Amino acid sequence: MARKAETAETKKSEGVSLLLRMEGFFFKLKDGLVDSYCRLTRIESVEARNLVSRKADSLMNKGRYGKAIDQYNKLIRMGRQDPVIYYNLGHCCEREGMDEEAEKAYKKAFELDKSLADAVYRLGLLAIKNEDPKTAVRYLSALTNKNNKSFDVLYNLGVAHDKLKDLEKAVESFKKAIAIEPAYSKVHKRLGYTYEAMGKHEAAMECFKKAMELEEI
Repeated sequence: MARKAETAETKKSEGVSLLLRMEGFFFKLKDGLVDSYCRLTRIESVEARNLVSRKADSLMNKGRYGKAIDQYNKLIRMGRQDPVIYYNLGHCCEREGMDEEAEKAYKKAFELDKSLADAVYRLGLLAIKNEDPKTAVRYLSALTNKNNKSFDVLYNLGVAHDKLKDLEKAVESFKKAIAIEPAYSKVHKRLGYTYEAMGKHEAAMECFKKAMELEEI
């Protein structure tokens, strides 16, 4: 009788294991299920990596950046060398205030894909945030050399030049940004402050007036 009971228990255990595997294959991305699936398979298969990738993206899109970081790092440990994964990891780290880790992730993303301009842009913004305008100018200037029609890049390049007290170049960048998006009041205001620092008070007043007009619209 003991042997029969043991056989029945074994079949029951196999049935539970099979059920968990089926749930994994149907991609039910609830907390813990992906990890359970990976442990059950005990291999870093394409299916397992896809599950982790979906969970990571879902967590990031929900704003659960800390947990998303864990999943993206898991993907990397599983051998995924994808620039998008590193870029998303950088984004999540940046949102969590982990600037050093974000910088490393963005650099790795760009190393894997030299056409990934967004990674260079984020590196430029991080440099401005961390009071390193010289590095910011290096990153953002590299982008303008390839594409001189991005308002965001030109505006932030102007900010970086302004922080370096390179006021003529700041004016040049702000003017180029205005030519692309003239209705953005903030860039007129920043240009006004730069003119003021240069002692060009009349030009500064014109910029401030324009900014006020745009804010009233």
